[in-house]
Amino acid sequence: MRETIYILVISLMFVTACENTSTSGETTVKVADTIMEDMSIDTVNKGRMPVGATAKNSLDVIGKYKGVLPCADCEGIETTIELKADSTYSREMKYLGKKDNLFTATGKWTWASEFVINLGSIKEGPNRYFVAEGKLVQLDMSGKKISGALADKYELKKQ
Repeated sequence: MRETIYILVISLMFVTACENTSTSGETTVKVADTIMEDMSIDTVNKGRMPVGATAKNSLDVIGKYKGVLPCADCEGIETTIELKADSTYSREMKYLGKKDNLFTATGKWTWASEFVINLGSIKEGPNRYFVAEGKLVQLDMSGKKISGALADKYELKKQ
């Protein structure tokens, strides 16, 4: 009986010690970003990231990413994004099969969350990308994972 009480008291102390309380005494809980509701670390990285690791603190995001994204009225959008160490980026989008098909953008990129970057100067069209091992995944206009039959086509591979 005494052992049971000791175990119960120790367990209660352990649980209480693990709570993160603010100065007002309220318990705070960090809620995962919306994107993480749709994508788990295992889904994106096939289990290669350790628990607690994030793209922001574990992956080398600097580099050039390329791919052909789906297009409603053309053959595809050949896209290149280069993320630089000074937090600047350049993006080039070539609409395949169209005239006047090349669009470029430059600016600053920032972390929108632990797994998502934001290309700051882009106001028209998607500007957020989920960062995974060796790739960027374009998110929709509201910053959520794109779903549907073409969902896996919104990836840019690191070169």
